[in-house]
This record gives sequence, C-alpha cells and structure tokens, in this order.
Amino acid sequence: MTGHDKRNTQLVIPLELTYEPQHNEIIKQHWNVTFARQGKMSVAAKRIMARVMDQIRDDEYALRPYYQFRIGDIIADADITQDAAYKPIKAALRELTDVKWEFESLDGKEWYVRHLLDTTNYEMPVGYKNGIITVLLNPALQPYFIKVAHYTKYQLSNYMSLRSWYSMRFFEILSAFRDTGVWSPTIEQYRQLMDCWYEKDKRGNTKKNKNGTLKLKYPQTADLIKYTMSEAIQELANTNLAFTYEAIYESERSTKGRKKVTGFKFTIQRKLDGKIPDFWLNNAIVLRVINNLRSWKVTDKNIATYLEDIGTEAANKLVYEWQIKSNSNEVIQDRLKYCNAVFVKVGKAVQERLKKEVQSALERNYDTPNQQNPV
Repeated sequence: MTGHDKRNTQLVIPLELTYEPQHNEIIKQHWNVTFARQGKMSVAAKRIMARVMDQIRDDEYALRPYYQFRIGDIIADADITQDAAYKPIKAALRELTDVKWEFESLDGKEWYVRHLLDTTNYEMPVGYKNGIITVLLNPALQPYFIKVAHYTKYQLSNYMSLRSWYSMRFFEILSAFRDTGVWSPTIEQYRQLMDCWYEKDKRGNTKKNKNGTLKLKYPQTADLIKYTMSEAIQELANTNLAFTYEAIYESERSTKGRKKVTGFKFTIQRKLDGKIPDFWLNNAIVLRVINNLRSWKVTDKNIATYLEDIGTEAANKLVYEWQIKSNSNEVIQDRLKYCNAVFVKVGKAVQERLKKEVQSALERNYDTPNQQNPV
C-alpha cells in the first residue's frame, strides 16, 4: 500500500519543509477568539498556533492547504534543545487536534462544533519530521483567520517568551485595551476568560461538589488571584503590556463580613509613550509606511499612538489621498497641521469603533452557569 512502511502499521508521513516560512512577527486574532472562553492548554500549543497565525497575510483570501515552520521557531526562548523538544511538541500537537470550537445561537436553538485542525488529509497530515512542524487548519474556520475585520493585534517577540498560559491570555486580552490602558472585567467575566469558570465533565455538564453546589475552579478569590495573576504580572513586567491590578469590591453588603470582590481593574503601566517601537522599525513593510508618513510630517508620537489601530493598508491609503490632493488644485499648504489632524481623526475614530466591538464581543461570549460552553 502506497505510503505505508510494510514492517509496521504506522504511516510514513511526508512532512519535509516544502516552502520557506515568512513570519510577520505580528498576530491578528479575531475578537471572537480573543474574548472566547478558551480552555487552558500548554504553552507549546499556544506557540504553535502563534507561528501558524503569523504566517497569514493581509492580502490572502483563503487558508493555505497547510502551514509549516521549524521547531526552532517556537523553542528559541524556551531554554530547551531541539532534541528535547520533540516530546512536548508531540503532546502539544495532540492537544491541538483535540481542540474544538463550539458555536451556539443566543436563543440556544442552534449549536454546532468544529475541530480547530484538519486531520483528514492523508497526503499531508498534522505532525512533525526532521525538525519541521506541519499544521492544517480546519477550512470551515476560515472566517476567523482570513480577512479578519475585527481583531486584536500583538507583537510576537514578547508573546513567544512567555512561559505560562495565563500570561499569554493576559497578553492577548490587554492588547485589545492598549489605547485606554485599562481593562475592568467583572469577576464572572474574568473567570470565564481565564478558564476558571464552572468545571465541565466530558459530556459538557457542569460538575457538582459533594454538597450539590456547582464546582468552580479556584472558588476562593485569593487562590484565583494567586494562580492566575501573580506569574503573569512578573512575566509581562518587561513587555509593553506590564500591568498592575486592584480588586473591586461590592459597594454595599447586606450581611456581616468582608465585602465580596465583584471585579478587577487591570492597568497597563507602559501606555503609549510617543515612541515608535523598535520592532516596527525592524519590519521592512512597517518601516516603509512610517517613512511615508514622516515625509508628510506626521509626527512620531501620532504614528506610535494610532498606526497600529489604523493599520498599514489604511495608512498607505491616506498617503495616496494626500498625494492626489497635492497634485490637484487643493495643494496641502501645511503638511504638519493638515496631515496630523487627518491622521489623528482617523485614528480616534478607529479606536472608538474598536472599543464598541470589544464590548460587543465580551457581551456575546459571557454566559450563565447553566448554559453550554460556546467558544
């Protein structure tokens, strides 16, 4: 039988590198993914997905048949050799093949499930060989990866150095609040986003304690803080998303005792400081856009504040419109004043829209304990 090693029943899988991966070093993640109730997984699994997503280009209209990259691309900051990486990589790929995304209508009358990865391709399966990892995304999930209109964007360099799942989740979520610098979830919202909600069995039913109450992960708020925040605060301290937190307490209490924690306020310490990040300047495409904006007297402060939200494609369009205007009878007399005013206006409009979209995504993905677990 073609493709089989006759000495055993295992397939001989053709997983050699078939193209040279081009990593963008920037991730665009759909709002519905960022603010979904993600199940906790290994750091290796998160890194694998990051290296897949950073190969997706803005000008692509469909998922590629498969994505490949070198094992070294995900262990560079992990203090682990390539030979020692195979075991955790194998475990991570197994995790990802088991990941399912669930979809449910608000009225509960429609529900369906999709696997994250496509494991049906006989000729090019999910796996690794000779230091090359091959991943196939489920084409049915294409709208969540290709031509994404509503997304969280974050740099990969800091993200790939994180060592805990909770740190990675904080990095993803806080990236959506760069402009305001503040994220204030209720404790219920926080629990769901950090996979510390009511525990489910294999059938999707909520587990119960011996006394019949619903089983909650880290039921004590002190444990919730200790096990989900402490390490993340330390790990993100040296990134552009370093943060602090404070607990929000109920305003009134009808019974005796301490006031309950009803939510948290997370404050990004290193808000935009008016400096263009070095990793932007090291990216040839982004640098070209920055130089074009600078030629039209857009200040570095405004570029640093708004370019990431406006996007390089829209920024290029603005520059093109200014060029057209200058070649007409409407010559821009004062580039510094006019171009900065337009750039800031567009940037603020985008940020305001993003705030509304974030809130909408949050409201869609939070549910009550007796509901199923939509992702």
